[in-house]
Order: sequence, then C-alpha cells, then structure tokens
Amino acid sequence: MRSLFFLVVLPFASAFLSVKDSSVEKACVAEDSKMRSQFQNKLAGICEDMCKEVGAYPQCAQCPGFVAPDSTPGVMTWDELLEHMDNLVEWGQGEIKGWHSQAAKLLQVSGKSCVANDMTHRLAVQNKLAGICEDMCKEVGAYPQCAQCPGFVAPDSTPGVMTWDELLEHMDNLVEWGQGEIKGWRSQAAKFIQTKEGSCLTNDLKHRSTVQNRLAGICEDMCKEVGAYPQCAQCPGFVAPDSTPGVMTWDELLEHMDNLVEWGQGQIKGWHSQAAKFIQVKDNTAACTSEDMQHRVQLQNKLAGICEDMCKEVGAYPQCAQCPGFVAPDSTPGVMTWDELLEHMDNLVEWGQGMIKDWHGQAAKFLQIKAHF
Repeated sequence: MRSLFFLVVLPFASAFLSVKDSSVEKACVAEDSKMRSQFQNKLAGICEDMCKEVGAYPQCAQCPGFVAPDSTPGVMTWDELLEHMDNLVEWGQGEIKGWHSQAAKLLQVSGKSCVANDMTHRLAVQNKLAGICEDMCKEVGAYPQCAQCPGFVAPDSTPGVMTWDELLEHMDNLVEWGQGEIKGWRSQAAKFIQTKEGSCLTNDLKHRSTVQNRLAGICEDMCKEVGAYPQCAQCPGFVAPDSTPGVMTWDELLEHMDNLVEWGQGQIKGWHSQAAKFIQVKDNTAACTSEDMQHRVQLQNKLAGICEDMCKEVGAYPQCAQCPGFVAPDSTPGVMTWDELLEHMDNLVEWGQGMIKDWHGQAAKFLQIKAHF
C-alpha cells in the first residue's frame, strides 16, 4: 500500500515542484506538507489496527504517537498516585508563580485588590485539595473515616431511619423555626396594625392555620415513625383508615342507607321547589308531569342500581328478583336450551310474517302506480 501511494503521489509532487514561479513553489511546498501530515496520520492509525490484528496489542510501542491503555482501569496504583502528587506539586508551583506575578502587578495598582485576589486563589486551592483528600480517602478504603479532610461531612449512618438524636434535633429545629416565624409575624402584625387592623387579623389567622396544618402532618409522621399507626387519635384532624377495606360491614351499610334516605329527601325537596317555580312561570301540567316522571325514573334507576350493588355485597347475586328492573343473567352462557330454541323459532315466525305483510303492501302500491300510468 505504501509503495502504491508513493507511485501515485510523487509524480504529482515532482510536477508541482518543477514550476519556476516562487509563489507557486511556496504553495506547492505547503500542499506537500499537508499531504505528508495526512499520510503520516493515516499510517499511524493503520499501524495500531495492524497491531490489534496480529494480537500484539497493547505492545504497540513501534507505532508513532501510540499511547498504551491503563493497565489497572479504575484503580490508582502507587506509581500513579505519586505521579499525580508530583503533578499537583508542579501545578501548585506554577499557580504560585502566576500569583506572584499577578500580585506584583496588582501591588503597583492597589494593595487591597491584591489581597482579595490572593484570598480567592487560596480558597480555590483549598477547595481543590479538599476534594482530592476525600477521593484519596475513598481510594485507600478508609471512607467514611475521613475526618482529617477539611470540610468533610460524614454520611448518614442510618439512611431512611430517624434516630432519637435526629428526632430531638428535628424538634429543636422546629422550635427555632417557629420562634423565628412568630417574630416575623409580630413584625408584620405591627406594620399591618398601623395600616389596617382587619388585614392583620386575617394574616394572623392564615399563619396560625399554616402552622397547625404543618404540625398536624408532623404529628401523623411521628406516629408512623414510632410504630403506633393507626392509633393516632391525639393528632388534630386525624382520620383513621378503614379497618375492613373492600368489605361493607352492617354499620357501614346502615349508614349508607341513612345517607341515601337523606339524599332522596333532599332531591324530593329540590324537585318540589322546581315544580312550584315551573307552575308559576308556565301553567302546563303536561310538561310538569313529564318532568316529574323523568325525575322519578332517574330516582328509580339510581335505587335499582344501588339495590343490585347491595345484592352483590351480601353475596346473594344472582338471586336479586326483589330489585326493580332486574334481569337475571343467562344460566347457560354460550349454550342454547330447548326453551330458548323454541322461543327463537317463534320470534323468527313472527319476523317472517311481518316481512311478508310489508312486501304484500309494497307490491300492492307498485301495482296501483303501474295501473295508473
């Protein structure tokens, strides 16, 4: 491949170099250098690919610009650690030299700005070293015992679980937060009193309700933490969960029936008031009767659905003949009994007779029309 490339490229290069003009010769030399660099880059990539093909990778030091991969990926060896520390020392020395040069320039202008910049650089170095210290602590397997690192914050030893110390600290924080909120409310109240006393009382009630709601939620969370849930009657506004989810007890059934009676009485009162208004506006007994019948049908449909649901709740379904409009399901789904077959045949006879009558009527009309013409 290399010989073929030279056979193709060198004739063109010699043709360009043969030009006598100096400007053209410079352009030719630049083009030749560009193509040489492209050729070398291509050969470098081909060399590494060939090294992989023959199975010698990563021993490919003969390839130009080859960088051997890390022999211990994800693990920092002692040599790498020492090299990293040397790089940090060199970097720090370079930074110090840069700071000295900047400090000299700033001293000529203003001493205060020099001190401020020096403090900024010191903070940057300390932050960088703090992160490196924590990383090194993780590398040597001593994490989370890294108290020697500046600004280190140990992780939570019991994640997802609130200990007594954390609970007491949380309560102290709540006390401090409440005191601060009360101070803020008093200052706001003083301002509002100067302007308008009513707005002050409104804001005070709003803040009190906010605090009560927050404390109510905290009380329920604490009740769950100590394992006493759902015995949390001491919490304000607490509603105990259903002790029999998915099952309607007799007490719940009776309460549901009482609610239905109250709802029905309220609906009847509303219908009476609407009927009285309609009678005053338009004396049309037919429309009133139709509206009353519509409401009665809606009420009966609603009660019919409730009756069927109650029949299912008590486990008596499909023996629910006492429910109005109840249609029992097919006792033999997918199978036609003799009674169903005979009924189906009778329906077909009736349907056929009706169709024959319609055809006779249409034929008589056509004959009359044809005789007329």
